[in-house]
Amino acid sequence: MKRIRRPSKARRDGRTGAAAVEMALVSPIIFLMFLGAIELNNLNFIRNTAANAVYEGARTAIVSGGTAAGGSAAVMDYLTKVGVHHGATVNSSVTAQTVTVSVTIPMHLNSFGISRFTTGYNVTQAITLKRETPGEAE
Repeated sequence: MKRIRRPSKARRDGRTGAAAVEMALVSPIIFLMFLGAIELNNLNFIRNTAANAVYEGARTAIVSGGTAAGGSAAVMDYLTKVGVHHGATVNSSVTAQTVTVSVTIPMHLNSFGISRFTTGYNVTQAITLKRETPGEAE
């Protein structure tokens, strides 16, 4: 006995390959959004890392005998350990009462691959802490 095949609904409606065309149109947008989310996550990571690095550098410089060079070295050491030190510039100043440490990290040198969109964007963090002086009551 011969089997009778019914035509599929997609063939009756004339929509063969519609899903493939829709996927071809939507997939670049979804892929771009996915990469953008990764890049924004990287930006947030670098911003938080820079904040922690300047804090550690200022903590190194506020103690009695601490220097601006020691604070700058602590910042670069922290950034190097994490891996976002490419192109970073550190400025430290120590006065009798305060220590100020700032860092600027260019995003295009620390990007995952979409550096074209992050060119010219720098992450900058700064902190000022009061110096500890010998004999100061806590």
